[in-house]
Amino acid sequence: MRRNSPSLHTWFRVIAVGLVLVVLLGVSRFVFDEWRQLQRADQALAAVQRLRVALMLAEMVSRERGPTNGVLGASDPARATPEVLAAQAAVRERLGQARTRTDAAVDAFQAALAADGGEAMLPRELRQAQAFRSALQLARAEVDRLAGLPHAQRSAEGIRQVVQGMVDLVPTLSPTISQFANAAQLADPSLSALVWGARLSAELREYAGLQGSLFTPGLTRQQPFSRAELAAIHVVRGRIEALRQLLTLRIGYGESSGRIVQAYVEVERHYFGSAAQLLRSVLAAGEADGRYGLTPAEFAARYVPDMDAIVHLRDVMLDEAALRSVGLRQQSRESLAWMVALTSTMLALVAGMIYLTRRRIILPLSQMARALRAMGEGELAPELPRPRVNDEMAAVIGGIAALQQQSQARAELERERDKLIDSLREQSITDFLTGLPNRRAFFAGADPELARAQRHGFNLVVLLMDVDHFKSVNDSAGHAAGDRALVAVATRLRHTMRQGDLAARLGGEEFVVLLSHCGLEDGRLFAERLREAIAAQVIDLGGAHAPLRLTVSIGLADTQSHGHDLATLLSRADDAMYEAKRAGRNQTMVAAA
Repeated sequence: MRRNSPSLHTWFRVIAVGLVLVVLLGVSRFVFDEWRQLQRADQALAAVQRLRVALMLAEMVSRERGPTNGVLGASDPARATPEVLAAQAAVRERLGQARTRTDAAVDAFQAALAADGGEAMLPRELRQAQAFRSALQLARAEVDRLAGLPHAQRSAEGIRQVVQGMVDLVPTLSPTISQFANAAQLADPSLSALVWGARLSAELREYAGLQGSLFTPGLTRQQPFSRAELAAIHVVRGRIEALRQLLTLRIGYGESSGRIVQAYVEVERHYFGSAAQLLRSVLAAGEADGRYGLTPAEFAARYVPDMDAIVHLRDVMLDEAALRSVGLRQQSRESLAWMVALTSTMLALVAGMIYLTRRRIILPLSQMARALRAMGEGELAPELPRPRVNDEMAAVIGGIAALQQQSQARAELERERDKLIDSLREQSITDFLTGLPNRRAFFAGADPELARAQRHGFNLVVLLMDVDHFKSVNDSAGHAAGDRALVAVATRLRHTMRQGDLAARLGGEEFVVLLSHCGLEDGRLFAERLREAIAAQVIDLGGAHAPLRLTVSIGLADTQSHGHDLATLLSRADDAMYEAKRAGRNQTMVAAA
């Protein structure tokens, strides 16, 4: 006897009710997702706006350094001509205007923090903003104090400390800037390239301003730069070049708009063009006789306007990020409206779909669900059902088949992406010219080795090497020939060093080697072998240039004599290297204990 069961009509009604509930649940989830997307768009736009305020504050502080440097470099009023006094009054007026703009930016910054979410975080962030305002006032007080002294009493060290006090203000904003940038990126990951591009542009503007500030002591004294000043200038120049490369990569690899590309072209034309030419001429005078032909105020008047292209690039990126957030918000609103309309339509169509559900949807859907489940578990090509007729379900099956192909293609793209990431990571720690590790890679590898040497009690030797008279090679044969010479020196260094040693190009024509498990005498013998090998090498410069021989000056310092602090070892090795240069070059000198 067969057991009674509900009729098909009853089953269909049950299925219809269940399907309506499923549709409602599914639509509710979509509506919730769109609502969350709308919230994220609002959060992204607010974060971009707060980031703009923070970056504007950093810019205003940096801009204030220009007229500050001009005031610090002003001559004594008692000895100045009426024209000079008028120029000095104009510089002081520009400083007052710059300070007013900075104060307004601080107020806007505090307002942005006060508007940020989360009551628990407000006291901490607002205290940081207040601390920044206090530090700004202290730095300005030092500027005014030093500017009030007679010109003869403004020492180079005093000017450097006052300028550094203004420079140190901007890094204190970095945590808050990073917080706003991360908030924008978390709310809308598509803004990542624009947000971080804007940050790179702001950082480039800051370092550009810092570079101008580093010129102030020499311009104020109207004397050549000291060795410490030149070292600081070259460090900043290196950082600027690194930021330039990062911006080039980000704009080149990203989906940058025409406005961004054009803004970057203006940066190349103005800052890396005319401003760079001005910097080279001032630097050349500072390395020679100190006859600059410019006061700090005149230098700032020519240099600062060319930095505006960097600010424009930052603003273009932030504008585009804001526009994208506004577009996403509008899209989410439209999607919500469409979702409500589609819900009504879908509920009206459910009754007509019930009859076809079992035969032409349910069974194929079950098979497709199994296939999708298999794909979710990692199987890229599970078996799919064969469509009975050429209808919509056949199109869905075809779509899943296309999804399979896309999954396979995506897996291949992910493997390619991983290779690219590895390649970019390798490039970030490798000197592009010589193939040796760069300065960053050397410090990353040297610190652990020094810690290991201190822990296990073995000796290390730091070797610092500089190519003699390398500037004359560039001047006489050109930079391309100079690059070939550096590659030849690096190749000889690579062939001479032992396994386990760490060699790197620090910058320019300077190289460093960390000799592990090496005594001072063995390190000296290694340095002599290297020096003699380089001196014996004949370098083909190509073209019409005659072959070249180079010599190097080498300085050594070891952990047994100077301890395990890397900065100390490098400093002592640097002193020894310059002692070798003063002794006639092409020599190896050991740092005194």
